[in-house]
Amino acid sequence: MIRLLLCLLVLKLCASTSVYSQAVNTSLLYEISGGALTHKSYVFGTIHLRDKRVFEQVNNKRDSLWYCFKHCDIIAGELKFDKKEIKEAAMDKVMMPDGITLQSLLSPESYDKVKVYAKETLGWKAILIDRIKPLFSISLFTEAMENADYKYPLDIYLQEQGEKKKKEIAGIETIDEQMQALSSMSLKDQAKELEDFVNNPTDSRAEFEKMIDLYKERKLLDLYALIATSGMSDSIETALLTDRNKLMAFRIETMMLRKPTFAAIGSAHLPGDKGVLELLRSKGYRIRAVGQ
Repeated sequence: MIRLLLCLLVLKLCASTSVYSQAVNTSLLYEISGGALTHKSYVFGTIHLRDKRVFEQVNNKRDSLWYCFKHCDIIAGELKFDKKEIKEAAMDKVMMPDGITLQSLLSPESYDKVKVYAKETLGWKAILIDRIKPLFSISLFTEAMENADYKYPLDIYLQEQGEKKKKEIAGIETIDEQMQALSSMSLKDQAKELEDFVNNPTDSRAEFEKMIDLYKERKLLDLYALIATSGMSDSIETALLTDRNKLMAFRIETMMLRKPTFAAIGSAHLPGDKGVLELLRSKGYRIRAVGQ
């Protein structure tokens, strides 16, 4: 849930539109070489969804993605997947502070509308929205839109495949670091996002479907451009994207200097002059799009 929420937030909110030539509009997979590396590593733009359409990127076992995957010793995701550990670490951070409820953050009219929408879309889970932070209510609503064709999302599937092949599995970020990024948004701002989501469910569904279509077509730059449709404060952009990109680039570099690494991170983190690909290029590495 957490990685899905972060992915969708970045796609929806980031206003940066500068796209560096390190990313192209025909590939989600990039080879990293040169510098102090004695071997090649790879960065793959993934998405935290279970929809069979996004799995088309990995269903062809003869695809170059699997050749690259096979020749790496470390398979890294944004988080190292451990369902129990993630659930326990995130539980206290998902809940509202004592004394604050969703009803206290919204007007009576907006609150009633959110409650009705929750009952229609979430079933028994609707009782959660009074006590969890609004961004996590958005995550629940978004998950209700999703086609759950696979047991686990695409990024976790890649980690599973790595485990089956006895590869080292690593997390690029910690759950605390991801949750800290979310805390950059005030509860009032989160409630406004929730209100906007419920008031425009058709638009939300259309954006969700557009995101899947672009990912399916490997239109990385178009996918990145989708996030430029609405703006946010500089502080939130820095927390949700810029700072996380810096941390990801640093951690990926540390891993690939040690062993050949296949890093699967949210697609929105790859392009842009502050994206992971450009940050790695600026460190002296060669970046090459891999034809899939």
